[in-house]
Amino acid sequence: MVTSEEEIARRLEERDFVRSARRAQAATTVGELARRHTELAGRLAELERELGEVLTAAGDVIDVPELAQVTDIPAADLTRWRDQASKPARRSKRTRPRARNNDTNSTDTQAATAPRAARSVTPAPPVASESVGAGGVAEVSASSE
Repeated sequence: MVTSEEEIARRLEERDFVRSARRAQAATTVGELARRHTELAGRLAELERELGEVLTAAGDVIDVPELAQVTDIPAADLTRWRDQASKPARRSKRTRPRARNNDTNSTDTQAATAPRAARSVTPAPPVASESVGAGGVAEVSASSE
């Protein structure tokens, strides 16, 4: 028995609804986890900065190897925190290098960055034959038929 068009449409809608609900749930969960990650990363960076400031300030009374011995914190971690506190803050985002082609035409940029297999190939127009005449000037000869 052949299923009616209405039944097919209803079944597809039902499947799409389930898929849409799962997609929305996944996107919501990822968004929430990413927000929490960003928040925790910020708190961690602040904590590391504070650690570095304390290590730098205490450097005249206790050095890193001794501090590592009495706290059981690896000297490499202590050194990293201390050194990061003394470095100037870096830019938050790197800028991507511009394409070699300075044109602002977006289709050129897309074509330049597309994988070779995806690029369309157009044959080059025929070129007139050139010969170099006296004085190094190219002379174009057109063939007459």
